[in-house]
Amino acid sequence: MHNYLSCLLFALITFLFVSSFAAAEPFTVFCNEKNVPVCYKDKAGKIVGIDVDIVRELSKRLGLSLDIQLVPWKRVLAGVQQGNADAGMPLFITKDRQKYALYPQVPLHEAVMVAFTNVGNHITYNGSSDLHGKSIGIRRGYSISPEFDQLAKAGKIKVTEVNDVQNMIKMIEAGRFDFIIDKRSTVSFYLKQSGVKLKSIGQMGPAQGAYLAISKATSVKDQKSLLNNIDKVLMEMKQEGMIEEITKRYTN
Repeated sequence: MHNYLSCLLFALITFLFVSSFAAAEPFTVFCNEKNVPVCYKDKAGKIVGIDVDIVRELSKRLGLSLDIQLVPWKRVLAGVQQGNADAGMPLFITKDRQKYALYPQVPLHEAVMVAFTNVGNHITYNGSSDLHGKSIGIRRGYSISPEFDQLAKAGKIKVTEVNDVQNMIKMIEAGRFDFIIDKRSTVSFYLKQSGVKLKSIGQMGPAQGAYLAISKATSVKDQKSLLNNIDKVLMEMKQEGMIEEITKRYTN
């Protein structure tokens, strides 16, 4: 009986939230462009990806009119901070971002950051001391890991920010970097596409949850209800196996 009443209450709250939101503007979500396999354009020009499909299903269940836009990463963060987007994805949790973004409990996916170098390079990575004195390429505006971000902020390691993964791969191939760091899945996709050979030399910290982060500056009036409903539906989708099913579409 308790579970039945809980489900009924959730359904009622969701209905009231959807009803109040239905007349509002489309729910705008910024996602960084060319972020394979989570959000990118396929050969037909359609916006696709793991996170895109999850958020489309989420929006469908919540009755939101979804507007997904692929933009450069810096614009994703600025959009969430300034309220030009109602939400942004996929965001790691950092102290700076928590100042302007609200995070659900359930991530859209988990990402592993990995260092890659040229095949003939004998550089190894076993810890932060191996970063010192090395030239490192990362994507512009990206958070790699709390430890890495702190070292970069303190100027203890030499980091160059690059607009996209393709350019990073070209630059390391030309000898501009000792190694590059990005998500394993994204680098692997572009290496396969380009035919370039790089080798993985180590994982940069544990896997991190990547989230649909809600802007504190969104025009949605009841942000608490929005976040609670997103939380509950994402948890529902996870328990149903829906998130795993969507992930397998792009990774198997």
